[in-house]
Amino acid sequence: MLIGFVLLLASSTVELMPISERIYPNKASCELIKKKLLERRPTVHLEYAEVFN
Repeated sequence: MLIGFVLLLASSTVELMPISERIYPNKASCELIKKKLLERRPTVHLEYAEVFN
């Protein structure tokens, strides 16, 4: 069962890592936070992924 979405930090040296323990209820809210974070740090590569229970 899908419970939400999580933001992940992508790096060339390590696998995808969560940037927080927060689970966003839908893709739109996750995208909004991703956009705000990229305004402050435009060089990082952020992804989001589904979280299942």
